[in-house]
Amino acid sequence: MQVHLHIPLLTSVVCAGFAFAGQDAEPEADTPAAAPPASSTVHSPYPRSYHFSNSGPLVIVDPDNNKPPIGDTDAALYSDQAPVQMAPKDYLFPPDQDPFAFLEQGTMFVRSLAAKLNFSFMPQMIYTYQHATNVLPDSDHGYSYIYTNINGAMPVDITADDPSGHFVYNIQGNSGLGTPTTPFIEEAVGSPYFLNNVLTGGRLSLKKLWWRQEFFDEKLTLNIGKLYYANFFDLNKGAQNPADQFLAAQLTNNTAVPYASYGAGVVGNWNFDKKTYVRAGTMNALSSGRASGFEKLDEGKLFSMAQFGWTPDLTISDEALQGHYRGFVWYSNNDIDYDDDGWGVGISFDQELGGGLVGFLRWGWAEDGAAPATMCWSGGCVLNGIMGRKADGIGLGITLTDLANSGTQGGDSWETIVEAFWRIQATRTMQFGPNIQYFSSGESDGVSDTWIWGLRCTWNF
Repeated sequence: MQVHLHIPLLTSVVCAGFAFAGQDAEPEADTPAAAPPASSTVHSPYPRSYHFSNSGPLVIVDPDNNKPPIGDTDAALYSDQAPVQMAPKDYLFPPDQDPFAFLEQGTMFVRSLAAKLNFSFMPQMIYTYQHATNVLPDSDHGYSYIYTNINGAMPVDITADDPSGHFVYNIQGNSGLGTPTTPFIEEAVGSPYFLNNVLTGGRLSLKKLWWRQEFFDEKLTLNIGKLYYANFFDLNKGAQNPADQFLAAQLTNNTAVPYASYGAGVVGNWNFDKKTYVRAGTMNALSSGRASGFEKLDEGKLFSMAQFGWTPDLTISDEALQGHYRGFVWYSNNDIDYDDDGWGVGISFDQELGGGLVGFLRWGWAEDGAAPATMCWSGGCVLNGIMGRKADGIGLGITLTDLANSGTQGGDSWETIVEAFWRIQATRTMQFGPNIQYFSSGESDGVSDTWIWGLRCTWNF
């Protein structure tokens, strides 16, 4: 379990203020988007990109125009489109009545300063509250946190002929709000995984910093530096982003994989064509996630993974439906954090089914003692655009994880989680909604039956 250091609430709020360097004001549906400001630096070749959470696609945007899609989960996370334009009916509070407008104006000023230094600045803050009906003796029932997350990229020697080299960075941290920073709720019910996967380990700090370079007309992409696996592998459209989808790590990750934390590594990607690719990388398996990422690298403990992906298009009733099918294999010789070294395999599918419905499935298997679980299954569906509101959504998922013979202590049976969420776009920059989980522990001394209900508020400025 990661150790989380307490940050006073005031510090978190101040940091969040600097974090909220939001996107340029988004036009309503009938208003054309404004042109980016003029600049002496060539920025037009930049690919559009997006990144509102700690995981998902990489942040590569023009500092003078860093205006990623906002509000619509599907477009924001998994397409390469212009900023999403939503009509006033898609918000509870239309843009001219946004109660957070003053915060956005202030952070847009900070963002303009960042642009002068030639780097993009894409911040986020998330408030979460969870309450468990049954907990272990002497444990708290309620847990409340504020999480701050800043993403961005800095181009180096950009020209119209070569816009492909960037430093990518991420700063994040969390603090308790009315409750201690540690322990987390999973310790109160008996689980080796985050039941709130928004949270990270430690105070606000630089978590990721790497160089990204493209070659051969973007067929080959190399990333080297302090990396995080969730930016590259198993980016499942139905269950990936805890900022606006499922909270439990058991649904947003494959729990039968001993993923490395934020650490030194290299990841490469080769696109065979627009529909197929292969991706592989290796990382420092002993990184704490709270230091340079190079700590203990001399011990030679590495986590390595290779993934093949296929993204077919399915057309039904003239509606183009995107699917993403992945298979991967991994090996880890980390016999320090786990009982033994070993390998494993997994699959991860997501498929648009029409009408905003996305189905997903994950499965993983690992050798005994080499990972947090020996087998896992998860699946469910997400429905975006409910009740005619483009950015609203609901989701239902279930996950089963076999902790027997795993590489961690205390597991002796299957852990079960069923989770449902509702996402409501309140303003142009803020989403909120309830979340509920049914949990049954697979640890010998865990809680066998409990309900965990909560609230999540996400600000993307």
